[in-house]
Amino acid sequence: MNKQINIGWAQTDITPDRPVYVLGQLYAHISQYVHDPLTATCLVLENGEEQMTLVSCDMAGCPSAQIPEILRRVQIPELDKSRVVFNATHTHNSTMFGKNTTREIYFKSVLGDICPEVEEPENILKDEELSEFFIVRIVALIEDAWASRAPGAVSTASDYAVVAFNRRPQFMIDGKRISKMYGTCSESNFLGYEGGSDHSAEMLYTWDTYGNLTGTAVCIPCPSQVYELHPFLSADYWGEARSCIREELGNIFILPLCGAAGDQNPLDLTRISKDNEKELKIWNAQETAVMRNIDMLRECQDIGARICSAVVRGYKKAKNYAQSRPVFKTKVFEMDVPLRTVVKEDVDAAQARIDAAIAAVPAGEKMSEPAMIRLFEDIGYLNRWKLQNQTTRFVFPVYMFRLGDSVYATNPFELYVDYSLRMKARCKARQAFIVQLSSNTSGGYLPTQIAVDGGGYGAKPVSTSVGPEGGDELVEKTLAAMDSLF
Repeated sequence: MNKQINIGWAQTDITPDRPVYVLGQLYAHISQYVHDPLTATCLVLENGEEQMTLVSCDMAGCPSAQIPEILRRVQIPELDKSRVVFNATHTHNSTMFGKNTTREIYFKSVLGDICPEVEEPENILKDEELSEFFIVRIVALIEDAWASRAPGAVSTASDYAVVAFNRRPQFMIDGKRISKMYGTCSESNFLGYEGGSDHSAEMLYTWDTYGNLTGTAVCIPCPSQVYELHPFLSADYWGEARSCIREELGNIFILPLCGAAGDQNPLDLTRISKDNEKELKIWNAQETAVMRNIDMLRECQDIGARICSAVVRGYKKAKNYAQSRPVFKTKVFEMDVPLRTVVKEDVDAAQARIDAAIAAVPAGEKMSEPAMIRLFEDIGYLNRWKLQNQTTRFVFPVYMFRLGDSVYATNPFELYVDYSLRMKARCKARQAFIVQLSSNTSGGYLPTQIAVDGGGYGAKPVSTSVGPEGGDELVEKTLAAMDSLF
């Protein structure tokens, strides 16, 4: 007989109280104020034999740099630390709670002292002090969630919420289809989009022994990036979604999960292009902030309302199927897939462009930030060449569990939606939660072959660790592991 499921929840505020680097675009920007709070939420599931601890953070990416220290400090003898998995909501109005590695490591490793300096406020919170701020709160979060465990029940539901739109329009340029992330769709050579979108909302609900709803985990295949390009802190549309859900269902815990969405964004480029032709070009370049002609708050409120509507509909279905003794199986393992490699000719060409850019900087002066950012792709070729001469495989952990007839599986990528659709359609589970930007590490984008052929940011080697061959292998290996739980 299946064992009683025990459920623990906790939530904490991770909003820095001083200015921090806002990460999610290539140009440097520092927070000027807090638009709405950043949150971390923890859900513990265990039945005495199996356990899984989920930690969701309002961040741009998984906090891989801090995870080892967080787990070292957690003082819970019964906690299986190998089954603690982190994920990010992928807001671009948060921080990575540590060193600004894009500037301090990525660019400076090649350009050195000619990198432009950033004018920082005296009270900026960064580096080790910022990491400590985060680590202390997440350790307490996990310990609080574990301590709150109590017998309960779980159920799942699947519904729909229109949130994601493909962000890679294609254009006819010199007789070839070219993809541009955030391209301007109102241009005369616009052909359509590179791929589709996934409007599913996958939901897990938890209940106490009296049948009261205690929390929900909600998987939406879209990054939370309405507010990006602006120097304030925000959970983006998840802030509005959480408020709306609690208005409808009470003060419950809400754990956001970002489904596969490497080629998605929450804004309809078809609709906004006419009023943002110049702004989209600046957005695409990632070199500076841009005031777009959209009502960002209204967009977030509308998205939050649509997610809330799906969660409420799911609640009405799920409340009649709560299980206190569900099938609960977990699986944690290492997966390896082919590293995306580059050829020597491209590396040599990249080095030549870097050398020319460095030579153009007058003696004793700094390179401009736009000039530095334009070398992002070329530096990526150099870094990949070094890495592929050490290994040809990309290795990462996968966290997976079955709960009733649903399955949850992580990956560390910004995974293009087509891979997720293949896994959802082919797996034995009735419902699959495919969670990206998880697995306690970072893998960059994982594009399809169509995307690689189209080019552009998110499909080139600099922003991808793994290519389509690795994506195909990821699908097959994930499917085999998921199905082994059934």
